[in-house]
Amino acid sequence: MQMILWVILVLTNVITSPKQHSTTNETWVVSSASTLKVDGKTNINNFSCMVASYGKSTDQLVCEKSIAGCKVTSHLTIAIALFDCHNRMMTNDLQKTLKSQQFPEMVIGFKKFSALPSTLNKGMIFSGKADIVLAGVTRSYDIKFTTLANTSSELELLGKKTLLFTDFGLTPPSKLGGTIKVKNELDVEFKLSLRKAANG
Repeated sequence: MQMILWVILVLTNVITSPKQHSTTNETWVVSSASTLKVDGKTNINNFSCMVASYGKSTDQLVCEKSIAGCKVTSHLTIAIALFDCHNRMMTNDLQKTLKSQQFPEMVIGFKKFSALPSTLNKGMIFSGKADIVLAGVTRSYDIKFTTLANTSSELELLGKKTLLFTDFGLTPPSKLGGTIKVKNELDVEFKLSLRKAANG
């Protein structure tokens, strides 16, 4: 009788004990519809430079569930030549300032989200962390995201962060002997269009 009670007790503990090592991974494909916008100011006016299309649809974000949301693995590369400031002179100046001949790509590596993507609802705000590599210099940033749209298989996120040229050892461009000067701050906006991977 005692043996039966002991077996029942052991089975009950096994069934009710939480799983300590279970993990949930999600894989999302970065759509070519993803965009990047950079807004800046000079001492005279404002300007906006755009990467209208990420141009690739094979890169992925892999999210591993954690207590604080999810650990993200990603490596997104953006050609500096894709930036269009809607003004040839401004576009050339920006690409020259970012040292596009020496460092032709900007790299964004998202590292952490405070929420698992599949749990997000439209309008939800969450935080993330990313490494940004520009002109050969890597900087880590905390980024606030807003969920623009979410279905069971598609997700659109908007991330915003203010960067400085000097964060990356760059000098803001100037023209006409310094008469026109670009300010140090750049407001960067990431719009990520994601699609759930078939195996995600």
